[in-house]
Amino acid sequence: MPTADDLSVVEDCERALLTGSVRGDRLSAGLLLHPDFREVGQSGRVWDRDSVLDLMEAEAHAGPVAIRAEELVPTALAPGVVLLTYISVSANGRAHRSSVWVRRDGRWQLLHHQGTPVPAPDVPPVAADV
Repeated sequence: MPTADDLSVVEDCERALLTGSVRGDRLSAGLLLHPDFREVGQSGRVWDRDSVLDLMEAEAHAGPVAIRAEELVPTALAPGVVLLTYISVSANGRAHRSSVWVRRDGRWQLLHHQGTPVPAPDVPPVAADV
């Protein structure tokens, strides 16, 4: 199972992906993304690895990247597999995030990422059907 050190490394890798220096460097970002990477963005759009690398590079070159991760919770799921959940904060708002990291060839890579918008505080929750 992943160790506490592994969980810390995964958190560091996730935070690195939120920085302009990594997002703007296709090689650095590419080393952190698994070849089979997929993302379901907070818009609902599904992204593949190349599309995300293109997007991150364009964002970084368009201006400063200001994305913050809060409330990170790493969970060891299986040998070489970690689920990381957190809240991202950016100019686009807040989103619940989940990332599945796998160890491949001795390093951690992001295999799957999901983003779900956090509703505005004035939006009442929907009652559950009973």
